[in-house]
Amino acid sequence: MDKWKILIVDDEPDVHTITSIILKDIEFKGKKIKMINAYSLEQAIEILKNEKDIALAIVDIVMENKNDGFKLIQFIRETLKNRLMRIVVRTGQPGVAPPREIILKYDINDYREKSEFSSSALFTLVISKLREYSDLLELYNQREILEEFANINFHNLDDLNLFFEKIKNILSTNINIEYSVLDYSENEDKCDIIDKTLWKSNNEVEICIKAEKEKRLKYTIKFDNQLSNAYKNILNLTLSKQILNIENNILSKELIDNLYQIIYILSETTETRSFETGEHVKRVGLITKVIAKELGFKNQKLEFISTAAMLHDIGKIGIPDAILNKPTKLEDNEWEVMKQHTIIGYKILSTVDNPLFKMASNIALYHHENWDGSGYPKGLKGEEIPLEARIVALVDVYDALSTDRVYRKAWSEEKVLKYIKELNGKKFDPNIVEIFLNNYDEIKKFL
Repeated sequence: MDKWKILIVDDEPDVHTITSIILKDIEFKGKKIKMINAYSLEQAIEILKNEKDIALAIVDIVMENKNDGFKLIQFIRETLKNRLMRIVVRTGQPGVAPPREIILKYDINDYREKSEFSSSALFTLVISKLREYSDLLELYNQREILEEFANINFHNLDDLNLFFEKIKNILSTNINIEYSVLDYSENEDKCDIIDKTLWKSNNEVEICIKAEKEKRLKYTIKFDNQLSNAYKNILNLTLSKQILNIENNILSKELIDNLYQIIYILSETTETRSFETGEHVKRVGLITKVIAKELGFKNQKLEFISTAAMLHDIGKIGIPDAILNKPTKLEDNEWEVMKQHTIIGYKILSTVDNPLFKMASNIALYHHENWDGSGYPKGLKGEEIPLEARIVALVDVYDALSTDRVYRKAWSEEKVLKYIKELNGKKFDPNIVEIFLNNYDEIKKFL
């Protein structure tokens, strides 16, 4: 995608002209903007059928017919199944706001009256939505690569060329990177590396394979372009898995064991946007593991919940920076937007058919439900709330209150514990509170 594509849908030519003038020189992440103009519902639908990778659609609600804007949004979300495109609704008729159920159902990302669109306001809005789209696109691309890599299984040295070709094809498809093999050299000595892979730079990796007894085969792979840390980690984990397959001639462990670091990267992305260090999600995972173990979680299931807990707030990737990092109390309408992070997170995680991601999607969706039914998004209560979400609900609050945030300083230990005890049986599962308090000496070491 050489340029960010922005679709303007409005039946007033002056709106197109003014919008184009304001946005013509905008550049984001080194790419300029391509404006695409539609003056009717029918024209917009034809454009959407042919134009791919539209990042943002700014849609007038009332055009030739009163509900043309809503029909277009329904076409984008339901017919095209496009959940990545950011949609901003605007109208020149005050009071014609989309109903709340429409906003929730069709994932409308912002609503503005045309009178609000000053030059600076429109610039800020567009940059904010392009950032959301870029972040979501990166997440979806990584997810697609993870799914494709999950289907790779080679067990013999004779399959290595096919393996390298498969990696080349996957990465080229998703991020337009080619690779070239610099050297296939056999080394009779042991490869003096701790791990199976050794990155010499961001575009060169050396792998070492035990062929037989003391014999090692050393391969060096060089990519034409620099790989980001996220893609390096994805590739690193995949290479490690395939090397183990070849050495043992069996699938020694499930691919999910190799995805934990990637999950941490995904969760850390959210923390970075909200000015957190990434340590919050790590602590949530560790503390969750302590409580889950006491509740009878074992082996793989215990590792699953510890890892899944780190993705509890992944949906915040879709929340505007102005709301996510607001240092003061959120307004009611801002709070409604913030609450959407549970649904956004569920949508992202539930698309992967895997037990770990199933657990993670439950946590993302339900970790703000309360034991007494006063939480959101569904108002579940008691054991209607999945156990994994009840655990993370307490752990998330404990860690959040115990550490500095952009909007407040950390509470004292005494105040945090008092708060948790006061909400025992209201916000929190009494059984989980009891386990938390009984294991508090171990838990507080993670702070």
